[in-house]
Amino acid sequence: MTLTEIETACRRRHNAVGDDFFGQAEILQLIYEACVEYAREVKCIENVFTATTVASTQSYVFPTNLMEVKRVTYNGAKLEPINMREDDLLTLSNQASTSTGTPQYYFIWDEAVYLRPIPDAAKTLKVFGPVEPAQISVVTATLEVPSIFHGKLINYVVSEMYAKDQNFQAAGYYMGLFNTGINRDRAYWKKRKRADAMANVMDEET
Repeated sequence: MTLTEIETACRRRHNAVGDDFFGQAEILQLIYEACVEYAREVKCIENVFTATTVASTQSYVFPTNLMEVKRVTYNGAKLEPINMREDDLLTLSNQASTSTGTPQYYFIWDEAVYLRPIPDAAKTLKVFGPVEPAQISVVTATLEVPSIFHGKLINYVVSEMYAKDQNFQAAGYYMGLFNTGINRDRAYWKKRKRADAMANVMDEET
């Protein structure tokens, strides 16, 4: 659905077609808020951050809209995640160690990826993960939330419209529909990503 189609559907469901009480900018903001909820709960907007490593440089900042890290690769090879204590074991408790080579491990700190060993060459670093949607400011923008979920966004917007009208019973009803949709779509998205893999496989290492 386009943003215009979603806005129209929201106005019709609320009987607010042509109602100046709900401006277009306000409805676009509500649609954006609904997209943020879907991105956070369903993790349905995915991206890959790409950078080129620099010899003797350990840390690489990734975009602030990246919600979590799912995979990190160096020169096409998957790196293993470690925590601070495991990093201490690798460096004999000297985190200032400047040992260089081909990275095999990574840990996350302050919105940055730290590599071990520290890279000794310029190679491609990729960080995979779900991201937040971009702010929606114009009706011609393209929604990043997959189209299969667009219809559910309407329930969130209509709920907030009823809340503004102080009709909290109707607001609660539509928010309930929205939350139910998120729960169902979260399960659907996980199943979709699993494809033909067995249901008992918890992660790629397993």
